[in-house]
Amino acid sequence: MAINPDRPGMQAAVLVAPLAALVLLTGTIRHAQASPEYIQSEQTAAGSVEDAPESSEHAFKLPTPVRVITELADLLFESSLDLHLRNYYFGRQRDASPTIEAWAQGAGLQLATPRWKDRINLAATLYTSQKLYGPADKDGSKLLKPGQKSFTVLGQAYLEARLYRSLSLKAYRQRIELPFLNGNDARMVPNTFEAVTLFDFSGQRFVYGLGQTWRMKKRDATDFISMTEAAGIDGPDRALTTVGARYTFANQANVAVVDHYNRDFMNIFYAEGNSRIRTRMGMGFQFSAQYANQRSVGDQLGGDFDTDFLGAKLAASYRGLLLTLAHTSTRNNAGMRNPWGGSPSYISLMIRDFDRAGEDAWLLGLSSDFSYFGDNAFSGFINYAWGDTPDNGADASPDESELDLTLDYKPGTGVAKGLWFRLRAAFVDQDGANRKDLRDIRLIANYDFSLL
Repeated sequence: MAINPDRPGMQAAVLVAPLAALVLLTGTIRHAQASPEYIQSEQTAAGSVEDAPESSEHAFKLPTPVRVITELADLLFESSLDLHLRNYYFGRQRDASPTIEAWAQGAGLQLATPRWKDRINLAATLYTSQKLYGPADKDGSKLLKPGQKSFTVLGQAYLEARLYRSLSLKAYRQRIELPFLNGNDARMVPNTFEAVTLFDFSGQRFVYGLGQTWRMKKRDATDFISMTEAAGIDGPDRALTTVGARYTFANQANVAVVDHYNRDFMNIFYAEGNSRIRTRMGMGFQFSAQYANQRSVGDQLGGDFDTDFLGAKLAASYRGLLLTLAHTSTRNNAGMRNPWGGSPSYISLMIRDFDRAGEDAWLLGLSSDFSYFGDNAFSGFINYAWGDTPDNGADASPDESELDLTLDYKPGTGVAKGLWFRLRAAFVDQDGANRKDLRDIRLIANYDFSLL
């Protein structure tokens, strides 16, 4: 793939190169690692290879502890009420296509009860996204409903029952964080799902989960629709059945599998393995591999397809410095589909997932919290990926690259605790005479605090 130094993404790369060199020389990173975008959009980054979760580790992470009460009368009086504010500007320039632009103020109001007799608790979250700026001819940001309309929705409302030790049953509207089935909270409001899930969150060597998901609410919608309709299928409604498990070895290496089955549409199988070691000199290494297969099943409501991808990742850390290299390869038959959330691919970035039919992709990631200059609450990361696809035939598509830049300010203590300012930019450059380059700017301000 030829490199054009005059294109916007490459100009940005030239500007960033001195900063990257400075990071490598001063190198004190607590928050760093290239993770799939649906995870990376919700956190600054990890502190080292030991703290950088992959998709299956993110799925089975320990839940936030819940207070326990013994008197039913205390259920309401001991409840918590938290407000999560988010102000978001999104702008995207596209070659030969209209600009996308919106600015909105949003919030998530979460009410959660304590756990009665260490068995049952309730929770609900009301989400809103209110337009501050959004011309009708610049629709498509997914911050607002189609047509640049404000919206409010009861995104979560569930009962959770602790059945045995850490085995937990959750019913009705909820967030799910699994590969290919997740909140993908990179806009104002996350995907949420109407489901019944059963998960073991013990954190012991073997953990597992299963679920039945009937409907989902997409990020820019208020209605919960069937899983087949969410995949763009005009046909009978079909639920999604999910099973998954992870096993952790004595040396903390782990393997995991997840399977999603949507009758008459498709089956998704995902497997992942992770191993981390630390040397006597303080260097940390992570070796990870992933595999996913998607194939049509039953009546093939989405057409006849069978495709898969393989991925490998190496991450190294030393005295806070993290560097990530990754490679993925997608089979020629078809590209991967992600109708129910973000992709777990190691090279899922802000705009592209690099999983088109026949695509081979590579990634280089780097980040820093700038603690060399003191504890200043700043962090930032850079990801650069490029993908090579077939030049002719049914799977032909332009080669392309993406450069992502993120700068965060998130104090952990003091009067500013709960604030999180984020500046993000992404540049997609395509090859060819008919290339369609993209340029993203995203300004995000979050503030979380408790009302009760």
